[in-house]
Amino acid sequence: MRIRAAIAVPAATAAVAALLLTAPPGQAATREPSAAPCVQGQLRLRATALPDRPAVVRVSVTNTGGRACAIDRVPLVTFGGLDGAALPMPSDGTGRLRLAAGSTVHADVRTIARPADPQARRASSVTVGDWAGRWGRVFSPARLGTGAQVSVWEPVTTWWQPSAAAADRALGLHARPSPRPTPTPTATPSPTRTTPSPTASPTRPIRPTPNRPGPTSPSPTSPSPVAPAPTSPSPTSPSPT
Repeated sequence: MRIRAAIAVPAATAAVAALLLTAPPGQAATREPSAAPCVQGQLRLRATALPDRPAVVRVSVTNTGGRACAIDRVPLVTFGGLDGAALPMPSDGTGRLRLAAGSTVHADVRTIARPADPQARRASSVTVGDWAGRWGRVFSPARLGTGAQVSVWEPVTTWWQPSAAAADRALGLHARPSPRPTPTPTATPSPTRTTPSPTASPTRPIRPTPNRPGPTSPSPTSPSPVAPAPTSPSPTSPSPT
């Protein structure tokens, strides 16, 4: 009973636990399996924080005994130095669960929804056990992998589940989608700016240029300056008779 004495449970939660433990035999038979309750030394408990989610602690319990035994359907999870316990999720987790010899069940505990919440408290340990104090184990932050302390604010716990994946689903954890490869941007060719070639000016019709006499060209009508002068009577030629 040493574990139970060290645990402070809210009054409402304790009332539910007491109601289950003190229920009349007729009602207890409909809620509890026929197996005897599990006791300390018959179970092996493990707990560790998820590597990518330090605020989520995955808990498991294994029946290492040679016969089946019964455990509470919801684990009792308390935090060292703080009052209260993690609330079951969903809240109607009452009754007991038959745990066959050699079988293991799992639960996820979320100690805080937002680790940066300014209202967060710091716990020195996490204790997992049953509501009657028949078994339990204390885990230090170093063993859990949460750092120097455990951040706590409005903690919740799932029911015991048949697998770790089922516990993750019960807590609302889903596998994170693998990042899609970022497509390599295709270089879009910039629109080629076509420089219009200079438009040729419209060709003017070539008109024949009239032949103008150059300075050295003989004029067809006027005698050339080098042309022989008209023949004049030579002084030596005989005069006509």
